[in-house]
Amino acid sequence: MGTRLGARLIDTVIVGIPIGIVAAVAVASADSSNEFPAETDSGFGVGTALLVVGLGLLACIAYEVGLTATQGATFGKKALGIRVARIDTADAPGEGIGFAAALIRWATLVLPSVVCVIWGVLCAVSPYFDHVARRGWHDMVAKTFVLAAA
Repeated sequence: MGTRLGARLIDTVIVGIPIGIVAAVAVASADSSNEFPAETDSGFGVGTALLVVGLGLLACIAYEVGLTATQGATFGKKALGIRVARIDTADAPGEGIGFAAALIRWATLVLPSVVCVIWGVLCAVSPYFDHVARRGWHDMVAKTFVLAAA
């Protein structure tokens, strides 16, 4: 179970650093005034914020969904020797679970967290509630499970 959390942390760093750099550049380029107190029209508006958040969301989808769909594991999961497989096929190592299952799995974990952070926390620890197979709610909805990579 700690392996899954470790993989998630590695993936967060892999995706988070580039997103953080893009966000910092966007903020720095939009708000170049050094006046204090800042004027109300600083250049960094809702549009810029939405653009940065949207690009970050797309990067997360491309990374997590893309790799899980095509390879069955993100770089974090690969580094820690685990992978995701579908229940109905128990895909061979190196095979993905398909785009639909990967998107459902990701969306169940992440999208509700945008509205309610508690959901993200509960979903992240949900594998602890399943004492037999250690499947999280996102695994159950997508009909997947996490296992050791061969």
